[in-house]
Amino acid sequence: MSYEASWDRIHQPGQDDDWQESDCYWFYDAEAGVGGYQRIGQKPNIGAGQVTLFAFARDGGRFTLNDGFVNDRPISADDRWEDGHQVDSHRADSLGDGRMRYRWNEGGCTGDLEFYQSFHTPRGWSKTGHEESFMEAMNPGGHLECSGRLRGRVEIAGKSYDIDALAHRDRSWGFRDFSGFDYHRFRMFSGTVGEELSLATFVCDTAQGRTVAGYVVRNGVDEDIADLRVMVTIDADGLTAIGGMTHVTLASGEILKIPHRGVQGYVTQFAANNSFLVDTISEIEFGGKTGFCDSVHCINPARGSRMPEQDDTPYLAVDRGASTFVDYNL
Repeated sequence: MSYEASWDRIHQPGQDDDWQESDCYWFYDAEAGVGGYQRIGQKPNIGAGQVTLFAFARDGGRFTLNDGFVNDRPISADDRWEDGHQVDSHRADSLGDGRMRYRWNEGGCTGDLEFYQSFHTPRGWSKTGHEESFMEAMNPGGHLECSGRLRGRVEIAGKSYDIDALAHRDRSWGFRDFSGFDYHRFRMFSGTVGEELSLATFVCDTAQGRTVAGYVVRNGVDEDIADLRVMVTIDADGLTAIGGMTHVTLASGEILKIPHRGVQGYVTQFAANNSFLVDTISEIEFGGKTGFCDSVHCINPARGSRMPEQDDTPYLAVDRGASTFVDYNL
């Protein structure tokens, strides 16, 4: 599938209760020291929505809100329109030409941001179809990924920040049912340094096998990946990602080696079975340039008996964001 403007607009729901549509993005402005993640998801056939929000400043402020794909909020037909949708105060609007506007208002944390520049044409996980069977269960309707720049204002803990950040966004629509997957391990690595390199990748090990999908775009030339290895440096709690190294094997056989260092992270619930994953906004280095990525990892999450809590360890990154005891600047 080639990108069409309709990908960024609201889609007609299918018949299934588990038909969903969602927007999410992550960002980091190294100069302002501000970054985060927002997801707005809807299941319009059952009048349900979910939101996830993680916003932080390196000077100490942070805010996290996590519905974890399972805590539904009521939505109505008025929460969907031709070029946008919302769940409570969390809103995404298509502005045309690949631009998006994202907003939220959670009392002490607000945001009004515009994804205003794309480094490449928005595209799906794969052009070769090598992940087709997996995505048929996850997002048979469609999936968009794109890196670029995002600007606007974020307020965290009463302090306001103007940002112009590197960013990566996605949109998905179609039937989605996590219950069919027995997740053993999942790693995702998506981000950008600018037009010189953008990437969106994941590898998932399930009881049914291993799936690798994603792409790399360098100066407008894109290529599917053949393999992915995300190696993470983890603190003593066994969860907090301080940094790591990622090897991306391209379809051509070339291997890109990308070091990353954690900035801040949190733990989020992934599905309805007490599984969870660690999501870390990180800085990356490639070709002499510094960029950012969203690095996700989990260790046998479906075997977890419960979500971890802040008191489990002083180093744990959980729903309130990274622990104040953690020093990511090693």
